[in-house]
Amino acid sequence: MTPSYSSPPTLLLACDLGKSAGKFFYKLPQSEPQALWMDAEVALLSASVASQLSSGGRAQDNAWYRCGDRLTLVGKSAQAHLDYNSFKEDKFLKAPERIAAVLGAIAHSHRLPTQFDAIVWILLPLNELGTRHEIATRLNHICHGFRFQNEREYQVSLQLSFRPEGYGIYVNRKQQLQQTGVAIATRTTWIEMLGHRNGTQLAFETGTLNKAKSSSKFPGFWDCFEKAAHAAGVSPPDYNALFHALETGKTQQFSAAKGRQIDFSAAIEQVQSGYLAALAPHFNDHLIPGLASGRGETILAGGAAYLMRFALQQYFEDCGFEERISFAWEMHESLQQLIEAQLPEAHESSSIPVRMVDCFGLFQVLLGEVSRMQGAA
Repeated sequence: MTPSYSSPPTLLLACDLGKSAGKFFYKLPQSEPQALWMDAEVALLSASVASQLSSGGRAQDNAWYRCGDRLTLVGKSAQAHLDYNSFKEDKFLKAPERIAAVLGAIAHSHRLPTQFDAIVWILLPLNELGTRHEIATRLNHICHGFRFQNEREYQVSLQLSFRPEGYGIYVNRKQQLQQTGVAIATRTTWIEMLGHRNGTQLAFETGTLNKAKSSSKFPGFWDCFEKAAHAAGVSPPDYNALFHALETGKTQQFSAAKGRQIDFSAAIEQVQSGYLAALAPHFNDHLIPGLASGRGETILAGGAAYLMRFALQQYFEDCGFEERISFAWEMHESLQQLIEAQLPEAHESSSIPVRMVDCFGLFQVLLGEVSRMQGAA
């Protein structure tokens, strides 16, 4: 039975458009918050092949829509039509298509009316915030009318807001400190977002982002990973196995290239040492001096931080700063429980709750802002 709405419902949606997957939290009226995970790939096809595409399974696993004479496939539905990965692409390039697919998947799953409102908050790398007007223009154009799975045509009235990646992590830390009676504005906080394509540092002083000390110009994980994997004799078919070995700490993995289990210990060591060597100039110039002066704390975040967590811990212990370093995913039991209850993917990859921390923080701010505005109305 389709829910009855006396007026267009308002969807609240927080988006973190990661390189390997999009992380999303959303809420509809009179419903509990929901988590959603969607792979990152985007494929554009001619509308003439629409009859060849399926529409079964979870909407987020089979997300595709028609806009004019073009089909846009996102996530798993796109993977069979592509021969590249998305790690090196700027996020803004496909952001409108990915967000539209999520809006369609949510509308389809919850049987929303063909017209509804959406308040959408989006995390972007600091150096890509300048593209927000381009993203907004393209996304609004798609949302004038797109046909999800070539069935219902949705028209979405949007309110968009953009924040730098790491903002949600800062808010999470602020709330944690408040529970212990500490105001985050009394300390300096460096957030190191270690991403696949690039790294971002956000420097907060007296509760305000210091843009002069923040940047997105230090190396990402993927280039270092590729170079180290090649040097260690690991071919692209075994990249997933090497990723899994890094994520789990289990060095024995099945090699697709060799058809048997092999030990990835040497490759792991090369990846870790190569990435730390690439990060060292940034840390030495922009982070270590502040820590050495006795000011502030550093929060390590991002998918690469989780893959490298043991090596990073040892790195900062060797520098004598272990008490001033924390990881963004620590102390988030409620988030862990929410994701494990709603996302089957989390039972196959332990890093999924970790990778959703930033978006969860953004979502909490979005809920608070909407509640505040409703209370003032």
